[in-house]
Amino acid sequence: MIQSQELVSDMMVNGPVYWAQLADYLLMYDQIVIPTGNLQILSVLRFMLGDDVLLELLETRTIVFARFDEWFGYIGNAGVVSFKFMGGPEKKHTAPNLATSHCLPLDEAIEVMFITTNPLSTREIRQKYKSLLLTHTAQLATTPIMEAARLEAYRDIENSPYLQHMLSIRNGGRPLNYLKGSKSNTVTTFNPHVRRGNDTPPEIWAILSVMFENLLLSIGGKTEVGELTGDTATLSVLQAKGQRLGYSPHGRESFAQLQQVSGVPDLGLAFASKQLSARQIIELRQSKHAQSFRDWLAEGNPSSTAQETLQRYVESVGKPSLVESLPAKLLRFATTTTWGALEPVSGAVVAAADSFLLSKWFPGTSPRLFMRQAKVVTTNSPVIRPPQQKGRDRNALCSCGSEKKYKHCCG
Repeated sequence: MIQSQELVSDMMVNGPVYWAQLADYLLMYDQIVIPTGNLQILSVLRFMLGDDVLLELLETRTIVFARFDEWFGYIGNAGVVSFKFMGGPEKKHTAPNLATSHCLPLDEAIEVMFITTNPLSTREIRQKYKSLLLTHTAQLATTPIMEAARLEAYRDIENSPYLQHMLSIRNGGRPLNYLKGSKSNTVTTFNPHVRRGNDTPPEIWAILSVMFENLLLSIGGKTEVGELTGDTATLSVLQAKGQRLGYSPHGRESFAQLQQVSGVPDLGLAFASKQLSARQIIELRQSKHAQSFRDWLAEGNPSSTAQETLQRYVESVGKPSLVESLPAKLLRFATTTTWGALEPVSGAVVAAADSFLLSKWFPGTSPRLFMRQAKVVTTNSPVIRPPQQKGRDRNALCSCGSEKKYKHCCG
């Protein structure tokens, strides 16, 4: 967690899946709440969206950071514990540290983030960010959230036959606070973006993984979000537990299937491949049809699967007749679900799907109106030249204001 912090940012900036996720979230949700400790994610968003777009999203509270100021780990005689990096007076003159800024006051954490991350910023841009972050960041009461997450994680493990079986094989029935391989003078920390190291016992890593997902659930509850999502590495517990509590991790899967059956190129992948710019994604997001589409998504059951959302989409379109053509994939799905029961369609007609047409629209609110608009945007967009990611010039003046070269100051 403490070493090589920049690898996490590099992975996201260079990984198209994260670009695609961001674009999808902006189109699917009215507001995106991002939990963070050290605000490192801000540098990633700056690379992906550009300062103009990101500042606009922060100002309108489309993106909100939910900030915690503690982290957690495992100690051999105490189990899962939360902690802060406490720096005494002797630490005041050390170089800014992105890892320990989890535990700094918000204004100091913002300064450390700008000093230690790319891209570079002007003093004016930096001040705009700081002003917005100080007023729009949700400061979480971390201690009770961490304690609730720890208790829930222990309950999850105690009620899991699989995890109990794994623990008993190597630990001989030891309590969760005294697992094999743990030491009383060592804290094993957790990073959801990296794989377990060979020196970390699998049982301890399993406990910390469950703790992390319960932390996400606790933060989601405190910020009153309607859906929790993330990458596959952070959804193993939420797949089962999250649905039980009313959260759904299937949002992006549903969105991908809706685009596919509607003949719309994947919007997230178009953004990741630079076919769509951040500004085009925002303009599409701000359209009337996009808002109607998000409202339609929100009307569904929060725990719906992707297939259930897709079926609801088909039902909202209406029965086929002779008005407008349907993509073949949408028609084939429809004839095996809703429409098949209303009006049997022969295999020959399904094969000639392009001749089928829509008759009944939900005026001004049909989710298909947004899909048609999205298709026009992607069809008419040229390929955009990818932004060049450049490292920090170590001979340039440091951005902390010391008037020293970066390599002699914070670098």
